[in-house]
Amino acid sequence: MDVPSNRYVVLLRVSTQKQGGDGHGIAAQKRDIQLFLNQQQNPQVIKELVEVESGAADTRPVLEEAMNLCRKHQAVLLVQKVDRLSRDLEVLARIVKDKQVPVKVACLPNADNFQIHLFGCLAAQEREFISQRTKAALAAAKARGVKLGNPKNLEEFNRTRKHQAREFACKHSNLIWSLRNKGRTLREICEVLNDAGIKSPGGGQFHPVQVTRVLRRSGNNPNLP
Repeated sequence: MDVPSNRYVVLLRVSTQKQGGDGHGIAAQKRDIQLFLNQQQNPQVIKELVEVESGAADTRPVLEEAMNLCRKHQAVLLVQKVDRLSRDLEVLARIVKDKQVPVKVACLPNADNFQIHLFGCLAAQEREFISQRTKAALAAAKARGVKLGNPKNLEEFNRTRKHQAREFACKHSNLIWSLRNKGRTLREICEVLNDAGIKSPGGGQFHPVQVTRVLRRSGNNPNLP
């Protein structure tokens, strides 16, 4: 099916009502999508849909609506990142196999449907690795006699966390300080780290407060906004 490349149905997804209500996460998605559209020739946005739903949910009525609109208007389904489509590999596979619904990812502008599925598989593998690593760390702590959730062991737990945080700061502080010295804001530094696939000490995405902590732990005392 020959689908005009300048027609788009935009899908924005957040996981909680709070995120959907206060715009947390939506602004970043809109920014990246607009950057993508700015590079296209005469783009037409048929409709922009906001979905407040987990990416692993079994039923996704807003996603289905977006796909139906793509079929009806011969449009491309446009999302910010692969996980905005779905975190469920079976759902993702169904989407990319639908020849009536071409998919574009703003942060992967040159990726075709096959590559989008591949990136989704790699992300799922990374999430599984993080989960296994967390379980292994908890098992190791338990083997050392740490009673998880017991306030009596909070001091040891906090010492371990601080040590890990210092190690993390030492590993990534050069990159973060390099960006900071070039005039990048904390939020811009977060975007660089997240886009590069670097995880925060907790295994998630970076936020400005975490970048601030890394800078401080690296032995500097920046005048941070």
